[in-house]
Amino acid sequence: MIENGWTATIDFLCQAQFDLVLPFTLDWSTPEGDMKTLVCQRLLRLIPGKRMVCAALWGERRVVVKLFLDPRKAQRHWQRELKGVKAFKTAGIATPELLFAERIFSGALPVIIFAELQPVATLVDLWFSHIGFSPAQVEIRRELLESAVVVIAEHHKSGLLQSDIHWSNFLFCDEKVFTIDGDAVDSSNLGAELGREKSLANIALFLAESYPGIDQEIESAWQSYCQSRNWLVETTDIKQLKALIWGHRCKKAEKYVVKSLRNCTGFACQHENLFYQIKDRAYQNSALDDLLARPDAFMAAGKILKAGNSATVVRLNCEGLNLVVKRYNIKNFSHALRRCWRPSRAFVSWQNGQRLSWWRVATPKPVAMLEKRFLGLRSTAYFISEHIAGSNAFDFLRSTDLYGSDRKAWLQQFSTLLQQLLDLNISHGDFKATNFLCGIDNRLYLLDLDAMRYWPRSGPGFRKAVERDHRRLLVNWRGEPELEREFRKIVEGLRKPW
Repeated sequence: MIENGWTATIDFLCQAQFDLVLPFTLDWSTPEGDMKTLVCQRLLRLIPGKRMVCAALWGERRVVVKLFLDPRKAQRHWQRELKGVKAFKTAGIATPELLFAERIFSGALPVIIFAELQPVATLVDLWFSHIGFSPAQVEIRRELLESAVVVIAEHHKSGLLQSDIHWSNFLFCDEKVFTIDGDAVDSSNLGAELGREKSLANIALFLAESYPGIDQEIESAWQSYCQSRNWLVETTDIKQLKALIWGHRCKKAEKYVVKSLRNCTGFACQHENLFYQIKDRAYQNSALDDLLARPDAFMAAGKILKAGNSATVVRLNCEGLNLVVKRYNIKNFSHALRRCWRPSRAFVSWQNGQRLSWWRVATPKPVAMLEKRFLGLRSTAYFISEHIAGSNAFDFLRSTDLYGSDRKAWLQQFSTLLQQLLDLNISHGDFKATNFLCGIDNRLYLLDLDAMRYWPRSGPGFRKAVERDHRRLLVNWRGEPELEREFRKIVEGLRKPW
């Protein structure tokens, strides 16, 4: 791409989707007449038509380039990013070196280029590389979190506030923590320390991720923060912090569910008159595309797990992916009329699967969802998830091979799962024992999510739905007195909000 075709180049960038072919080259000349060449090699982030972030080569140097594409907002976002980066430098906050910030192609394309940090890992990457319960792993996670929290304390002491603070904005390189994403920085109070209330709220937003092990570190993280600010830890701090974290987590979870319904870095969405499909990009390949194009043909060649009137469930292998496809059947014309206006059960399962995945509640990972349509009205729908090897709870817990401490460990998992759902204001709608899977990885998975419901408030409706769930759970074990007694103890021992 060369500068005399810059209009076509900008059109190309604005129309780019996640199947963008890389590498591509941007060439432009400076006002002094020097030619610049940028070879974009790897897509790091894309908001189609708005922003693109790439790892690139600029001459011999490895860089990260941000391209601001939105014709109406590009200038404002570019200036805001630049202002935030300069505020970091003024405050002495470590951030990648700014190499270039200009509007190229006759001012039509705002660009910012940073030096690439090498080797580098985000706080998220490092946290998940040390998941475990050993004292060493716990200590490493605590040190990582403390390092980030101390940097955030430096932000606040300098008057800086990241409105969209999240773990991917903190990069670790050569035992040093760097902050990125100046676009989300409020520097209006630069030079004046932030007060306790604003600081606590911002730390709560930062700690609101539901990553494994984070809840055990909340108190120590706040203590590290207060130590950096030379504050005493007040008795009400932790209670207030946890309440704020819970509120943020609920909002983040629902935001993630909404995000899973559109084109973004993690998900691909196609919406046509004859179909509506969503898929997780982590599983995207040609075989999955073929499956979504001809689901019934693939199901005919799979192993039937359930051949019901309302739903057919099949296990199949899709180019190395072990998948379960659940087809929600249309039984007759009147059933078609009743279902065509409402979100399909596959669509509801997709949303609920993403909701549980965000909360780290064990359920088979949602892979794709497909609704067949006629004139925009919904017809047969398909929900595709990962296959988890294991046995349903009804068969597994009644097994004569399961004794003593092993059975106790599985019952404890049931107790934990039921408490999680209760704490999250979630009712399942069908607690048949066959909707719990005891995986060969020794984890308990929740299945069949099409009747699951998230209740924003713990009102009487939620209480009735939960009580129905618990009654249905106990019905499973009427012929098994010992198991019925154990599950009754579990249900009665749950912490309930009423």
